[in-house]
Amino acid sequence: MYDVNEFWKFDMRVGLVKRAERIPNSRKLIKLEVSFGNYERVVVTGIGDQYSPEDLEGKKMIFVVNLKPKKLMGVESQGMLILAEDVGGKVYLITTPEAPVGARVW
Repeated sequence: MYDVNEFWKFDMRVGLVKRAERIPNSRKLIKLEVSFGNYERVVVTGIGDQYSPEDLEGKKMIFVVNLKPKKLMGVESQGMLILAEDVGGKVYLITTPEAPVGARVW
């Protein structure tokens, strides 16, 4: 079990995917350019085997924005996309069409 204070360490925000593109030579990785209102971040997600970049562009979704940056296939990811996954491994996007860009998620 985790203490709830561990959860509050994560800064989760609503972000708008402005642009999405496959990372060359990767089967799963997609580079997202995400707006959080007053700043933008690059986030790399590994769902390219189930979604195309076109499926992601223009969607508002939830991102963790205070993780250490990590390089994936030469691209620095500055956050993490929050998704749902069923027992069979199917991934589902969690969109937030009504929430404003940059809104805190808790």
